[in-house]
Amino acid sequence: MKDWLAGLPKKELLAVLDLLVEGSREAILALDGEGRIEAVTPKALLLLDRPDDELIGRALVDFLPDLEGLTSAANLGTVYRRPSGRVLTIEIADERIDANRRLVRLTEIGEPRVANGSLNAQPEWFSTLMDSIPDLVCLKDGEGRWLMANAVMVGLMGLRGIDYYGRTNRDLALKVPHLADVYQRCLDGDEQAWSLGRPMPIEEILIDPQGRERVFDLVKVPLYYADGARKGLVVVGRDVTERKQSQEKILHLAHHDGLTGLPNRALFRERLAQAIAQARRSGSLVGLLFLDLDKFKDINDTLGHNIGDLLLQAVADRLRQELRESDTVARLGGDEFAVILTGLDQADGASRVADALVRTVANPYRLDGHDVVTSTSIGITLFPNDSDNLDQLLKNADLALYRSKAAGRNAWHFFIRAMDDEALARKRLEQDLRTAITLNELTLAYLPFVEAKSGRVIGAEALLRWDHKERGPIGPNEFIPLAERSDLIVPLGRWVLREACRQAKLWQELGLGDLPVAVNLSLAQFRSNDPVGMVEQVLAETGLAPHLLKLDITEGVALRDMQTAAQALEKLMAMGVGVALDDFGTGRLSLADLRRFPLSKLKIDRSFVEEIGSQSGNIIKAIVNLGHSLGVTVGAEGVETTEQMDFLRRHAVDEIQGYLVSKPLSADDFARLACAPHPEWRQANG
Repeated sequence: MKDWLAGLPKKELLAVLDLLVEGSREAILALDGEGRIEAVTPKALLLLDRPDDELIGRALVDFLPDLEGLTSAANLGTVYRRPSGRVLTIEIADERIDANRRLVRLTEIGEPRVANGSLNAQPEWFSTLMDSIPDLVCLKDGEGRWLMANAVMVGLMGLRGIDYYGRTNRDLALKVPHLADVYQRCLDGDEQAWSLGRPMPIEEILIDPQGRERVFDLVKVPLYYADGARKGLVVVGRDVTERKQSQEKILHLAHHDGLTGLPNRALFRERLAQAIAQARRSGSLVGLLFLDLDKFKDINDTLGHNIGDLLLQAVADRLRQELRESDTVARLGGDEFAVILTGLDQADGASRVADALVRTVANPYRLDGHDVVTSTSIGITLFPNDSDNLDQLLKNADLALYRSKAAGRNAWHFFIRAMDDEALARKRLEQDLRTAITLNELTLAYLPFVEAKSGRVIGAEALLRWDHKERGPIGPNEFIPLAERSDLIVPLGRWVLREACRQAKLWQELGLGDLPVAVNLSLAQFRSNDPVGMVEQVLAETGLAPHLLKLDITEGVALRDMQTAAQALEKLMAMGVGVALDDFGTGRLSLADLRRFPLSKLKIDRSFVEEIGSQSGNIIKAIVNLGHSLGVTVGAEGVETTEQMDFLRRHAVDEIQGYLVSKPLSADDFARLACAPHPEWRQANG
């Protein structure tokens, strides 16, 4: 090995020494013929306590004066003073490579030792140096015959106990047949380096002694004689398996959804762009499907986010199973999924897949002890039929999905041109609603509620109305969902709350007495940063006493986050604000849940009132008994006939709302009703 190094030109020798010395765990210095330091290991830098730029190019005797005049230092003991002043006792051993170059090893010891013997008498010294390097090192001659391999390389190439010296890769492949492919790949890489004629980085897969594949970043350095003939090849490499795995994991996380493992929105766009490009070349169709789980929020509200996550994972698995390898299913976020269908000949190929997806999603799920049922709505668009632009296709699929959800869910719809016009109309209506809120163009109507026994008007529920300046009256069923899908629902709800409180205060000042006003509190308002603070602020602005404000919430609001909801309701009740649970009996709120919430009223849903003659009558009785056992008022809404009124009175319902009492009224008309003598319905049944 030493003879082989001695024959190298200075430039190539320094390159090899740098490669070998850099990775060593020992304190090694490479000196030129004048005793100047050419290369140094990290361990030597630590031992000498000096930076490399202070050492490289300087004579070693400048730091170790005892070496002055010595041509060789074989196991010489001396002392060294660090810049800090600390004195070390070190042993020096050297190995002359040729007349102009040698390697020097420094070892810290307890006491100086007298020089005795020669490093040449310790041939294992250079092997120790090589084996101390944690990276792979291998040297071959110009014919590809192995001259030296350190312990790392020996283990990777299956050469333990095998004399490799002077053998080629083909020779060694016969001795280690299970690694024949590895030897051939390495040989191919060697030839590439020779062809390149300069150091060549390359990544190769090697097999460790445990039989595991390991990824190595190698550098293969070809060396030549002055006449251009091949002299040798230096191979050094580092195991980068863990780094590669970390990089691949990071890359996977950057392009995949953490919950389901599906491609995320970013990777989905890349796949869609690739599918469109391929379809342009082949003349085929691409189907783009947007999917949305129906009433997924209700499942989260009632069963919790853990079940919601399990459902998303189960749905993702079912979608994958229904699709081909060439197709893509991605999760865009929340309960939104997207599918790319490639190589379609006709549009009905997309509709057949949509049918299958609707069916598979609708099958029941068993999740952590819960039986869960959901469905999906799907919007479909086609390239190039509907558009040849990626962003427009995304918009088209979203519009088609909106149509499916509006049409009743659990279905699919293709995009049609008219959907663009509908979307534009919705956007204009949203802008008009924003303007109406800003310019105070909305109004409130007031639906009276009365004491069931006496028929006395005891308050009103505030209902939002919008009289559009061009379209005329627009029903809340049209503009409230629009507000909920945009960012308008919170400012809209705040406007309703402020206006209702202002009007109740005005009625009080007009001498109508204490007539409470009820306002619906939406989920978006309840989830805002500080719903209690908002109520406090409005009451302070309007001067209304807290006990004259009643807030109606639905079971969905209560179930969204039970602990947060209960805390907020408790604060509102402590202020004196009343809280009513609206549409009671239509959701999944259990008796145990009900006991957790501070409430002042239960409102029986109108669907039970409409069917009083059937089983609903017994349900109403049960709700009344439940409410009274909890110490809260029980009200009924949607009362339209005297028969319904009589039934509710007989079974101790406390408050009544509905068209039998009155339709929604303006503020002035409500004031007149509240002051009027007994109306006919009250006299007939009172």
